Amino acid sequence: MIANFQEAVMKRVLWIPSLLFCVALTVSLSAQATPPAGGAPTAGMKISTDAEYATHMKEIGQLNGVLNKSVKGGDAAEAGKAAARLEVLFKNVHAYWMDKKIMDAQTAAMGIISSLQALQKALTANDMTAAETARAAIGANCMSCHTAHREKLPEGGFRIK
Repeated sequence: MIANFQEAVMKRVLWIPSLLFCVALTVSLSAQATPPAGGAPTAGMKISTDAEYATHMKEIGQLNGVLNKSVKGGDAAEAGKAAARLEVLFKNVHAYWMDKKIMDAQTAAMGIISSLQALQKALTANDMTAAETARAAIGANCMSCHTAHREKLPEGGFRIK
């Protein structure tokens, strides 16, 4: 009788930690699989708020730095990665300006998308001169939109006019 009692206690002692481990594992895996709210912009994402637009612009700014450095340094692989991601982001930005019916911003975003596609084609052909030309066109389109639609705030940062 004592042996059966000890066996039952051991089964419970092992069963409870096993159950807790499974629950913890499930929670951990589901947390990893669920993207955080306000995560990285995705292709086809509708930009609905100024905060979402700012998230796009912050990533664009970082990637533009990578793109400039990579093209100037002749790193076609790194420039290609940055250009592909920028194209995704600018398609979302273009849709944002389409919704707002702001024609010059739409035109600038489309110009950037076209230049990014030309840049990627030049990188594939390892034509860094054409890639630099496309990169410069991207910068010009960015500047035209920023000049027309971005306002510097006194406390720092920017907002859309």
